[in-house]
Amino acid sequence: MVKITILPPEFRLFLDYSGNIANTGLMKYLTIFVLALSLIACSTITAKEEPFTVDLNSPKISIGKIQAQFDGFLNIGSIRTLDVTVDYYPTEDAVCLQYRIDFMTFYQFWNREGREAYPVALEKYKNDYAQRNLNEKGSMKTRRQYGRIDCFLIWQAASYTVRAKANTFIDLGYDIKNVSNSRAAFFTIYQKEAEFKTESSNELRGTKGMPMYLTRTQADELAGLFDQELIKTLVPLTEKRFGNTAVDSY
Repeated sequence: MVKITILPPEFRLFLDYSGNIANTGLMKYLTIFVLALSLIACSTITAKEEPFTVDLNSPKISIGKIQAQFDGFLNIGSIRTLDVTVDYYPTEDAVCLQYRIDFMTFYQFWNREGREAYPVALEKYKNDYAQRNLNEKGSMKTRRQYGRIDCFLIWQAASYTVRAKANTFIDLGYDIKNVSNSRAAFFTIYQKEAEFKTESSNELRGTKGMPMYLTRTQADELAGLFDQELIKTLVPLTEKRFGNTAVDSY
């Protein structure tokens, strides 16, 4: 015979109350766990970084000028030496290397990260040069030996033509060229290919890769013009920042 025990109403009420407390506590911990997972997920999501661009009409400050070597016309013949103008654009915190070659003017913009990477790459090259660790023949591999940086490029055939512009890269490395029937080593700034689509006709305008060859002396001169402390001394106080919104009391 099975004996059935009926619990008093007071005890059943106690069990229901205890179960509700347990369920409430479990939900509390589940809620905390879900919130923690959400915070972790949010912390791993990085905001999309805006591309590095420069307005060519922004205020600029002349820093100086260097000389650099480029390939011959249509890559025929020996290398040639051209002037490279160096300007600073304080609004975008960008340094521009401007040069004209084969009827085309290039504006090669470097952000601060690129300018800080440049002397590091140059120091590695000078160490390899001193230790005779350079390959006897240059190649695409040697031209990217010391890293790659972001670049914003503008190119234009004439003042009345459309300015093409694009984000591209610069490879830092070295190359070996024949100069006066002897081999010479150069630190290289290899401006990669870029492509621009016009808004009016969707016409594509491209530019090929453009290597710039620098002797160690020329490369050191450019490193000096990239120096942020020098740039700070050249920027007038009136151009550094206009962030004071205090009113003029009268």
